[in-house]
Amino acid sequence: MVSLRRDSNGNFIARKRLPDDVREEYGRLYGARFEAKFSARAGLGKQVAQQKFHQWATEVEQRIEAIRKAQRGEGLDLSREQAAALAGEWYLWFVARYEGDASDPVAYEEALWDIVDAMRDFAPDEVREHPRMYPDWERDPEVRKGIRPVLADMGHTTQFLASRGIALTNNAHALLLDFALDNYIQALLLLQRRARGDYEPDELPKSFPKFAPQRQRTATGLSPRELFDAWVKARQPAPGTIESWSVVFNALTQDFPNRPASTIKPEEAQEWLDKLVTEGRGAGTVRKTWLGATKAVCRWGVRRKLVPHNPFAEAVVDVPRRKQHRPKWFYPHEWRTILKAANAISDATTPDSAARRWVPWLLAYTGARPAEITQLRGVDLERMEAIWTLNLTPAAGTIKGGSARRVPLHSHVIEQGFLEFVRDRGEAPLFYRPRTNQIDEPSKVLKSPAAQVRQRLADWVREIGVDDEHLSPNHAWRHTFKLIGSRAEISDSLLDYICGHAPATEGRRYGAPDLKDMARAIERFPRYEIT
Repeated sequence: MVSLRRDSNGNFIARKRLPDDVREEYGRLYGARFEAKFSARAGLGKQVAQQKFHQWATEVEQRIEAIRKAQRGEGLDLSREQAAALAGEWYLWFVARYEGDASDPVAYEEALWDIVDAMRDFAPDEVREHPRMYPDWERDPEVRKGIRPVLADMGHTTQFLASRGIALTNNAHALLLDFALDNYIQALLLLQRRARGDYEPDELPKSFPKFAPQRQRTATGLSPRELFDAWVKARQPAPGTIESWSVVFNALTQDFPNRPASTIKPEEAQEWLDKLVTEGRGAGTVRKTWLGATKAVCRWGVRRKLVPHNPFAEAVVDVPRRKQHRPKWFYPHEWRTILKAANAISDATTPDSAARRWVPWLLAYTGARPAEITQLRGVDLERMEAIWTLNLTPAAGTIKGGSARRVPLHSHVIEQGFLEFVRDRGEAPLFYRPRTNQIDEPSKVLKSPAAQVRQRLADWVREIGVDDEHLSPNHAWRHTFKLIGSRAEISDSLLDYICGHAPATEGRRYGAPDLKDMARAIERFPRYEIT
């Protein structure tokens, strides 16, 4: 880290070692080849010196990043007309920075002579000796080449380019500085007039062509959030994924303000992930959600040529060995508490009461994912081959893997009156009310109503006494179903298919069980006795 310090005279100074990979090009463009140096006189005061120091440090980093982008072939090429247009935009930007400043006009005159003197330093000997004999000496190629680093510093052109999100090739940057040199002199003359109280309209901008780059800056311009929005539009992921990953990319955009996603370095990505692990956010969550999201979206961005590299490709999050404080399934007294409370609900006319009454029983006898049950619609209850089934389909909402499957209903659920409940509901969702407002932006999708029901159901389970913090109050039914099913000697392949688990071996992918096979297995599943 670069820090500001004082020298023996009280002046403020700082040094930054230049990375090896940019040293030669940095020296060619800006003069310094080993260190970038900052200095400010003691009389400025600490606060002003710190402001100037931070501005300097940012500009050095931007110069380094611009060189690296050019080395990676990401920079924008410019024709002479485009360079003239961009130099015109720089002129307007530079004047706007100082136009409201009530500076002494002498300061601008001194700045003008500074640039002229710097140009003379690079002029051939014969020009310095007989300047009147060479009226166009300032256009000499050696003068232009030598003055570029000076102009880049005095005119803050790197800061200007960064503010526009533009990275140029080295040749384009040199061409921009050549055009900006004439504009810089005109800018100083204009600012001098303004300082003297002359506010005559500036006619120079009328001569600037309009800047129109040859290719879009998609590789450098997208913020992390914009990259995520593009991914959502292209991939159309599940609403739950949009919701949880939105948090990730909102935070990434906030923590890298005014930074295109393409400028995030691998070491910055790793440092960002490391800081996410806190007492309230475990390493497992960071690796699964935060690293998983950023790595996947940036990988897609690389394939679509929206970003040049994936800064999260090699990032790691070390997760300590997880301690298992208890089994993942319910103990008998726990499932008995939940099912007894569900049976005690006599009025299931509201979505939440209906979910409390029926979702635990459906989970207990199907081993389905909680999301697959809370998003059920009346139309998903179907009778096929004389068997009542639940059609767990992506048409109702999110299904892991995107593949629909049918699960036979256990007779115990039917005997409790589930069919009559569904008939009263009609074909509509069974456990939530559909939203009436439409969301136009895919990446702004809110948590689905079915997911909200699922969360409220989990809260209710904890309220009635099943409140072990090491137990998932909804998902534990899947583990309980598998445990009881194995004890009932239902084959693993049947249990996997009913639960929607991927087959354990490639061979099990062949010959999926038919509906009657699953119905017989479900009926072998022992009834839950809650009395």
